[in-house]
Amino acid sequence: MSESTARVVVVEDDPATAQLLTALLEKESYHVSLAMDGQTGLRLAREQRPDLLLLDVLLPGMNGFEVCQRIRQDPATCLIPILLLTSLDQIKDKVTGFKLGADEFVSKPFETAELMARIERTIRRAREALAANPRTGLPGRVALEEEIRRRLAANSAFSVGRLEVWGLGDFNTAYGYDRGDHVIRLAAMIVKSAVVELADRNDVAVHRGGADFGFVAPSARAHVVAARALENAEILLMMQYDSPDRTRNGSDGFSSMCLKAGVVDVAPGVYAHPRAIEDAVRSALVEARQIPGAHLVRRAL
Repeated sequence: MSESTARVVVVEDDPATAQLLTALLEKESYHVSLAMDGQTGLRLAREQRPDLLLLDVLLPGMNGFEVCQRIRQDPATCLIPILLLTSLDQIKDKVTGFKLGADEFVSKPFETAELMARIERTIRRAREALAANPRTGLPGRVALEEEIRRRLAANSAFSVGRLEVWGLGDFNTAYGYDRGDHVIRLAAMIVKSAVVELADRNDVAVHRGGADFGFVAPSARAHVVAARALENAEILLMMQYDSPDRTRNGSDGFSSMCLKAGVVDVAPGVYAHPRAIEDAVRSALVEARQIPGAHLVRRAL
């Protein structure tokens, strides 16, 4: 499910503002439920477990700060992202909201574009945090699929890459799984660094699991991102071996770990589902596996 098909509970007592917010969200295909007071907002949050609670602070009876506090104290709702919407503009009010667990804060009167961008970002950030791999902290496969869906919906050209640490099994056998876990964390750093350095802030690096990583980036930069990751890995992965094994690399049947990569360039309108794209990327990676050493296979769709 992408941000644009997420469920949002709006808690707003002003009828005109509530109507405006509902119209804005439904225009972007969000599923919207409306509460006119804090108590109803709490009930809807517990019943629906929405992707976002859009919460006005100045509510009759129970105000938004108290709603926020109760949401965070309830194990059933504590992970729901909260965006506070208020006419209060004092720094202390924003500090109070953040201390009580709010994720974002938008002041009234709001700019529509800014509000919608913050809503999308808050939902995406929360989903990435929930889907993050505990070993590396990178977002997982859910985040990858969501990003592919987002770019498909935008009808833009982009590329999807998949990278794998080849030879990790033999390394684990020789050196143990603790050092193997370090290699996985190192590979995560290598992939993320390449994306951060060479792509842009909207691109993502993910840890699919095990020694399997991925990224989404513009087609113009994807090949460079993957090539940089392979180049850095060639040096850094070799350094994980003890000195005797470094000197015998390529002899006596011994070969060191390396990255294999498959990259697929996706043209607008070619595919409608992320899984079809991921199948194509997996096929490119399988081809790269057949070639000795670090190798990148790139395909255009």
